[in-house]
Amino acid sequence: MDQQKEKTDSMYTVLNSHGKILYASANTIDLMGVKNDELIGNYFSDFVHSEDVQTLESYMQNQHHMDPCTFRMRCRDDFVWAEATLDYIRSMIGDGNREEIVLRIIHCNGKQRIPNEQWIINADGMDEKRYLNNLPSPLLITVNGIIQYANKEAIALLNAGTDDSKLIGLNSLELIQDEYREIFRNRIERLQKGGKIGTVEQTWRRLDGVPIEIEVKTSSIQYEHKRAELVVLLDISARKRFQKILQKSRERYQRLIQNSLDTIAVIHRNKWVFINESGVKLFQASGYQDMLGKNYCHFMEEEQEKIAQTLIKEILIGQSDSEIGEVIWRTYENRLIYTEMVCIPTSYFGEPAVQVILRDLSEKKKTEELMLRSEKLSVAGQLAAGIAHEIRNPLTAIKGFLQLMRTKERSSDQYFDIVFGELNRIELILSELLVLAKPQNSMFIETDLKTLILEVTTLLETQANLNGVFIENVHSEDESILFGDPNQLKQVFINLIKNSIDAMPKGGRVKICTSLNQNQIKVTVQDEGEGIPEAVLKKMGDPFFTTKEKGTGLGLMITYNIIENHFGKVSLASEKGKGTIFTIWFPIKEGRPV
Repeated sequence: MDQQKEKTDSMYTVLNSHGKILYASANTIDLMGVKNDELIGNYFSDFVHSEDVQTLESYMQNQHHMDPCTFRMRCRDDFVWAEATLDYIRSMIGDGNREEIVLRIIHCNGKQRIPNEQWIINADGMDEKRYLNNLPSPLLITVNGIIQYANKEAIALLNAGTDDSKLIGLNSLELIQDEYREIFRNRIERLQKGGKIGTVEQTWRRLDGVPIEIEVKTSSIQYEHKRAELVVLLDISARKRFQKILQKSRERYQRLIQNSLDTIAVIHRNKWVFINESGVKLFQASGYQDMLGKNYCHFMEEEQEKIAQTLIKEILIGQSDSEIGEVIWRTYENRLIYTEMVCIPTSYFGEPAVQVILRDLSEKKKTEELMLRSEKLSVAGQLAAGIAHEIRNPLTAIKGFLQLMRTKERSSDQYFDIVFGELNRIELILSELLVLAKPQNSMFIETDLKTLILEVTTLLETQANLNGVFIENVHSEDESILFGDPNQLKQVFINLIKNSIDAMPKGGRVKICTSLNQNQIKVTVQDEGEGIPEAVLKKMGDPFFTTKEKGTGLGLMITYNIIENHFGKVSLASEKGKGTIFTIWFPIKEGRPV
C-alpha cells in the first residue's frame, strides 16, 4: 500500500540546462492532470506559478541545496503546492559535456512516508523553556498543530500581547491563509510519522488580522513526553515586497526588450540563445526557431566574422565592459544589412555570455550615399557651368573665323570637315554640361510612352542597322499614358538605346518591352553585349564615369536625373557574357508636378 502511495505522490522529470523537459515519469496524469508526453518538449517553468518561477530557477542553479524547494505547480486548472529535490547528470558529448537536471517532485496534498526520524530538542523542563524564550528567532511548539508554547519573539510577531495566553491552545492552522493550510497540515502529518521536511514560505495572519509573509522551518521534537513540532518563524515580508518589486521590474525589462525597435539578443558559445521580435524581423526569419541555437557566424561573411569575433572576445575575456563596431550581416532572404553592434557582458545559466544590441544602419547608409551623390552632382554642376562658359566664347570665335577661311581655301575642304566635326563634338559636350549645370524647364503633358518609344526606335533604326543591331519592340496592349516632358523622355530612350548599340560592336538585338504593373508602367531595355562587371555596375551613373573610350560619363547621369524628375525609378542588372537590362518604372498619371 505504501509503495503505491510512493508512486502516486512523487514523480520524476529530467530537464536540460535550459529548463526544457526531456523526460517525465508515467504518473504525471495523477499529480498534474497532464500526460507525460504532453510535458516533454515544453519548459518546466510553464507549469509553475509565475510568482515562484524565479525561486525555482535560483534553486536549480545552486547545486548545493540540501533542503527541498517548495513551489506552486499547475494541476489541471488550478495550482497545488509541491516540493522538489534535484540531482545533476553530466555526460560527455563530442568535445563538450552536457548537464541534465533530475527533479523529484512530491505532491504536497498527498502523504509521503520518510522513514528517517530526527529529534532536535527535548523541551520538558523550565530551563529549556527559558532558553527558548531568550532566542532571537520567533518559534512555536505545537502538537498536531495545536500551539503548546510560544517564545516572546513569536508573541511579538503574531501581535499576541504581552504573553502567550492568547496563543496557547490555538490551532496554528487558524493563523495561516486558506491556500497554505493544506500544505502545513501535510507537513505536520509527515513529521508525526517521522518524516523530514524543508523550509517553506507561507502567508500567516497576526491576531489583529494583518497578513505577514513567513518563512517556516519545522522539525520534530519531544515536548512533555509527546511527539511535537518545533516551528521556527522568520518574517520575510520586506523581502517578499522587494521580490515583487524585482519581479515587476523584470517583467517591465522583458517587455522593454521585446518591444524594442533595436535587435537585442544573447550569444552563448557562439550561438543565439535569445533574440527579441525585432531581431527575428531584422534577419527576415520565419520565427524564433530559425534563430535560436544557430551559430551567429552563419549570418555573415568571413571578413565580417573576424570583426564580430574580436568584439565578442574582448567581452568574454573581461578586457572591456562594452564594445561597439559596425558589422554587415546577411538575412535569410540573402539581403545585406549594415548594423551598429554593441556588446556587453551577461551570463547564461551561470556561464559567461554576451548581450548584443544591433541597430539597423541600412537606411542611414542609403542616406549617406544619396548625400554623397548629391554633393557630386552639385560639384559637377558648378564645374560644368564654369567649363561651358570658359570654352564656348572662344569656340564661337574659332568657328566663325574657320568658316571665313573655308570660303577662300576650297582645296582643304577635307581638313575643314575634320575640324568642324570635332568642333561640333565639343559643342555637344558643352550642351550636356549645360543641361547638368542648369536643367531645362520641363513641360509636363499627357504622353503615350509606347508611341514615344516607337518614334525613338524609328529614329535610331538606321544607326542600328549600320552596326548590325536589330531593335525589337514588345509592348502590352495596356494603356501607357503618363504625365511627362516628351523631349526629356525621348532623351532617356535615345541614351539607353545608343548605349545598347555601342555595347554590341559585333551586332545583336536590343529588346524594348513595356507592361502595366499595378499603378506603374514598366519599361525594360535589354541588349546582348558582354555585360558590365559588378564592380563597375555600382558606379554607373556617377558624374564623369564612363566605360566608353570617347564617352563623357554625363549621358547616363542625365538619364537618371530625368527619370527621377518624372517620379520614376531605375534599376540596372547585368550578367557577364549575356548582356545588360535597364528597368524603369513610371507612375501612371502621377507624374504631374503640383
